Amino acid sequence: MSPKILLFYYLLFWLCNAAAQPFEPVQVADRTFKMDGDHVFTYAFAKGDEVQLRIEVLVGRQVRQVEFAQLNGPILFSTYALDTSLTHRIRIPHTGIYRLLVRERGLGKKVCRIVLHRTPASPVTEHFDTQVNWDVQQYPAFREKKRSVLVGKHTEIVSLGGHVNVSASKMWTKKPMGLYQFTLPPNTVRWAFRITVGQATAEARRKDAEVLKNLLQSGAAKALAIAPQTALAAFALGAAVDLSVPKVGEVVDYALLSRENADKFLKGEKYQAYIFQENVSADVQRRFTPLAGTWYFAFRNDNWVDDIAVQVDIEAVVETPLYAEETYLEPLK
Repeated sequence: MSPKILLFYYLLFWLCNAAAQPFEPVQVADRTFKMDGDHVFTYAFAKGDEVQLRIEVLVGRQVRQVEFAQLNGPILFSTYALDTSLTHRIRIPHTGIYRLLVRERGLGKKVCRIVLHRTPASPVTEHFDTQVNWDVQQYPAFREKKRSVLVGKHTEIVSLGGHVNVSASKMWTKKPMGLYQFTLPPNTVRWAFRITVGQATAEARRKDAEVLKNLLQSGAAKALAIAPQTALAAFALGAAVDLSVPKVGEVVDYALLSRENADKFLKGEKYQAYIFQENVSADVQRRFTPLAGTWYFAFRNDNWVDDIAVQVDIEAVVETPLYAEETYLEPLK
């Protein structure tokens, strides 16, 4: 057999094996109730679903009858005089509405619990709404519809850092100001920033590496949504870490401003700040607001002679919603 044919069969085997990987069972119902007369529960299932039915008699000795059937169709499972508990698997022959009947005509107090799980047969029916929210006796006919539903989220860290040189006043010949502009990505849910000045930047870098190493060695990072690349990213994700550094060297005043207020800041006019801090050589904060738009860190240098280098590190936590196509049934009225 030629190498190309062998490769073809290998790929075919790999694809078939990937397609055959089982889906995780999804809970459909978990009900506990007192038994007296007939209890009928109605659900929708997709063709090929494997339904796992578990029944437990919690109080009392016996259930008279249990029946699982397609609405106006064949009975797929039935048992009488059920003692204690039972687990049974049922393969769904057609997409449609199915009813579970628990019947009791005996005397004495009895309590029963039923648990239903479904395991879809393929990715096409992985997302399927099993709820039937209408009177099936009045409207037994139905049709299949599809809709987009939220099934999860993709979490990532977006780094927005950089640096800015803030001029000294040079004996009032220059404006001792500087701006750092950044735009928060769509779907930002929180973010953390660290501002360091001059010598404090090197100390912050050293502290970051030390904290991240300890975090990874302790295993605490496993509790985070994703693996952080920096301790500041871990802090943004919600880890309780200490990123403070001693106050050393040059300091700066800073404010978080909108575009309008950044323009006022540069003109020396009165402005409104979202955040304002004075005499900072290093500062770390985690923010839950603002979460969108373009913003500016505005810096003011009180040094008459020397310019100062300011490092701005920003780690934004972005959670992008993930959608899938879900099949559901609706009545024909």
